[in-house]
Amino acid sequence: MKADYDSGRTVRRARLFGWGLCGLIALGLVWAMGSKILRVSEARAVDATRENLMASLTALAAERVAQGRAADASWLRRNPFQLLRWESSDYCGELQELQLPQAGCWHYLPARGWLLHRSRFTDPEQGIVAELRVFQLQAVPKPPLGGTESKDALIGLELNQVPTAEVTALADTYQ
Repeated sequence: MKADYDSGRTVRRARLFGWGLCGLIALGLVWAMGSKILRVSEARAVDATRENLMASLTALAAERVAQGRAADASWLRRNPFQLLRWESSDYCGELQELQLPQAGCWHYLPARGWLLHRSRFTDPEQGIVAELRVFQLQAVPKPPLGGTESKDALIGLELNQVPTAEVTALADTYQ
């Protein structure tokens, strides 16, 4: 009778251990999927804000051209959020050159004319370069006209990604 009791107890312990192990695996999977979902949703939100900025800047430039007042090159050094007179809910303002950007926020770096976003959901081991997405306003090439328009007049703006080497140099200033 003692042998039957011992084997039942062993089976119960094995089952408990098995359920605990399955629970840990499930918890790990939920955590991994959750963190991936957060990273993807934040990346999509950043892309949506960037596309909204580009569309709004294009519409503003087209409106100005239609009114006969083309945008000038000074727009390339202005804060896009102030230029459009609206702010995203995750816009946290302008940064000084060595000021570290807040995680999960858009910032404008006036010294370089860059718009940057620092992600909240990246691996800390990847460093700050992986957290930063940096964009710069650039003029849409204008066809040469023989008119009396200014050489600095713009017909459109694009918000393009800054090269990785320059982002790395910026990230090095934060470390």
